[in-house]
Amino acid sequence: MKYILSFIGLMVFSSAAMAGPYVEYKNELKFLDDEFLSDDTVHHLRFGTLLGDSNKNLYFEVGPRTDGYSGEVGYKVKNGPLTFKGKWEGSKIDEVDPIGSKLETEIRFSF
Repeated sequence: MKYILSFIGLMVFSSAAMAGPYVEYKNELKFLDDEFLSDDTVHHLRFGTLLGDSNKNLYFEVGPRTDGYSGEVGYKVKNGPLTFKGKWEGSKIDEVDPIGSKLETEIRFSF
């Protein structure tokens, strides 16, 4: 938790040097076959910042979620018709469970 508070403090005090602070709301609805699992709905509120320009950028997000807190770090690089994107996303549900995370990478070729 102290890392999240440190990150938010750093983001607030150094906002003049950053390309774009923002707030994001994210909602996850889960299904099993055709059945909606309403008890597994997760809401995220994240505070983030974007560093870089439209061809190369890096972003950081952190904030509370329905049953804990979560964060995300990612990048996007455009080089001609190719776009490379990647992110790490982690969530902490309570003080007992470890941090759950996932890593995603995308490569896009645009015509």
